[in-house]
This record gives sequence, structure tokens and C-alpha cells, in this order.
Amino acid sequence: MKIAICDDEALCRAEMLAMTQEYSEQYTGQHIEFAAFSHAEDLLEAAKKIGGFDAYLLDIVMPFMNGIELGVELRKRGYDGKIIYLTSSEEYAIDSFRAKPFQYILKPFEKSVLYATLDEALESVFAQKHRSIIVRTQESNIKLNLDNILWAELNRRTVVYHLNGGKTVESVQIRTTFPEAVPTSAKKPAGRSGRSGTTTPLMGRAANDVSKRFFCFMVSSAYAAPVPPAL
Repeated sequence: MKIAICDDEALCRAEMLAMTQEYSEQYTGQHIEFAAFSHAEDLLEAAKKIGGFDAYLLDIVMPFMNGIELGVELRKRGYDGKIIYLTSSEEYAIDSFRAKPFQYILKPFEKSVLYATLDEALESVFAQKHRSIIVRTQESNIKLNLDNILWAELNRRTVVYHLNGGKTVESVQIRTTFPEAVPTSAKKPAGRSGRSGTTTPLMGRAANDVSKRFFCFMVSSAYAAPVPPAL
């Protein structure tokens, strides 16, 4: 579990880091890694390297790029981690919805308020981890929520994921063909194939089987791991 903290004020940043570390030690029993940043650009660069954080604790009033602009940019880049805004200003609450935040907490606040919010956020993150995949692209690794994927298509040697909102994500070249990863028990309609640019509509249990195998296949192709047996 990875949590990013971004606040341009050193004292506030240090206090937030201390509180979250205390939360990790006393309340969750889970291994949580923290990274603190003084500028939004530094956080974005770190997120690019690791494929995004699971949660973001963001101040709003910051120079160059404020917390709302940072949140919007994270969403544009496909990062779906839980955004929690921590600010002393109520005036940004409505505007913050552009970044689809998980919570908006006004300073000063009690530790119990932050900890309760983190409990809810991390519980949601743990549930989502069972419903997401990591896709390797030319720029970085991106975590995609399966519920956000409308469909995926094979395009030559890459896979293009079509997401809600019209966004697409294209993988790096895969190492084998998609039909090789599809179980023979999944029947295709006559005249259809798994060639590049085509789609194969399936019904019922076969569709679920292919869907599970396909996403396992994409992860295994990216990291050279074996494809697990059909579920």
C-alpha cells in the first residue's frame, strides 16, 4: 500500500507524515509506504515511475499547481487512487469535485477524523486491488480498474483498453498471440476469429471465463509469468 502526501509547507508536511506513520503502526497492521512531496510536479513524476499511489493526501493552496489541479491531472493520467484533500479553506470544496475526491477535510482536524477517513479509503483500496490490473505502456505502468474497462481489442502486437469516458490505454507489445491465451472451452461464433482488429462476442459463462483468462494473460505477458488455469 502506497500513500503520497503533498504540501508545500514543511511543518504541515512533517506533521502529516508523522500522523500517517502513527496510523500505520497503531491502527492497520498493514505494511504502508509513505512518500512526501513539496511540489505537485514531483508527486506526478513519482506516480509515473510506480504506476500511481493508492491514496493521496493533498493540500489545496500550493504554488505553481494547486491541489485541485494536481488531482485533475492525476485523473487525466489514469490514476484512480483515493484523493483526500486537507485544507483550511471551505471555498474550494465544490471545485474539488473535478478531481473526484474521496474526502474533503478541513484544518484543523482531530487525528481520529483523519484515521477514520483512512480506514474507509484503504478498505476500498483493498477491495479494488482484487478488481484491477497493471498495464505496461510506453510511458509507465498504469493500474486499471476492471469496472472501468468497457472493452479491449488486439491491435497488431498491442492491446488497446477502452475505458469509461472515452479514454484509451495502449499496452506495450505482447509476447504471444491472444488466441493462444483463450481456453479452448470458450466457443467462438462461426466466422469470427481472434485476429487483430476483430472482436469476439461470447455469452454467459464462456464470456466470464475468457474475460478472467484474458486479464491474467495480459499481466503474465507483461511480466513473463505463467497464465493461471481457468477459474
